Amino acid sequence: MIPTIALVGNAPAEKYEILNAVLDDESLPDMCDIQLYGADGQAIREALHDAIDDYHDGIVGGIVCLPTSEPLTQIVAEIMGDEAKDILPLHIHSTNRMASVTGTGTKTSQEELTKAVTTLSKALKRDLSILNPRIAVTSDGDDISTEDGSADITAIAPAVSELVKSGIQAFGPIAAGKMFEGDGFMAFDAVMTMREGQCTEEFRKASNGEVSTLMAGIEIPMAQTEAEGLMQAISLVLDTARNRKAYDIPFANPLQKLYHERKEDGDKARFAVKKKGFNPAEHRRENVNYIKAAPAQNTESNKEETKTDKEKESE
Repeated sequence: MIPTIALVGNAPAEKYEILNAVLDDESLPDMCDIQLYGADGQAIREALHDAIDDYHDGIVGGIVCLPTSEPLTQIVAEIMGDEAKDILPLHIHSTNRMASVTGTGTKTSQEELTKAVTTLSKALKRDLSILNPRIAVTSDGDDISTEDGSADITAIAPAVSELVKSGIQAFGPIAAGKMFEGDGFMAFDAVMTMREGQCTEEFRKASNGEVSTLMAGIEIPMAQTEAEGLMQAISLVLDTARNRKAYDIPFANPLQKLYHERKEDGDKARFAVKKKGFNPAEHRRENVNYIKAAPAQNTESNKEETKTDKEKESE
């Protein structure tokens, strides 16, 4: 069954030809059906609200938004409420990916950075099917600051250390001003900056092409792009929906244990409050099946014990 993708928003007049060329592309019907929202002049907020309702009703399988006058993340957060509390715009072009901490203060806190990188890591695995992503974390300024009280020392370095301990491959802080110099950034699967706008120009130059933005951290496969990148955004949303299904299947119905080990009950009792006279050695003997030891070698001291009945009778 071919999925339906909601296209939300209106392109400016100078982009109509580009938009129509994409919609008339002969390969598009093999990928998906397109349903337009807001094409009749409907406000973007109302159009997106209708598209989200249709997603929940199973009418569309994903959403692609054209540029809006206000940040899409803000509109989505207002419409979806708590369902969008972890929303994270992830800018993508080919194998280049970048996200930013969307904190409320002027300085990024350790908690905000840890939450953002954790969300990014999950999105890279679940949405983009990158099994063990490497994430570069930039410094707060263009260069790394070693001054006491700086965000690099008080927030970024501790957050990276905590993320590494939790199993996430995070690296940093790395000087933001040098992040996209050369091709060193390609050693990472994504870059996390401290705020929206940091490294944006450098990222676009390094990408050398149209960038689509995936709304990570929400259950709806949703992306935003310019009219020129519409086909790429549609493919991104379709791939995200498929990748999520493939990622979730192994975790949907985990296998139950096929047998119960007596040792498990023994461990529960062993770590419980010990009663008076409790003997751990006796407890282990009751709950563990030991393999019988091989007979001891005959020696002068134990020959009497190893004599057979016939030998005893002969004596």
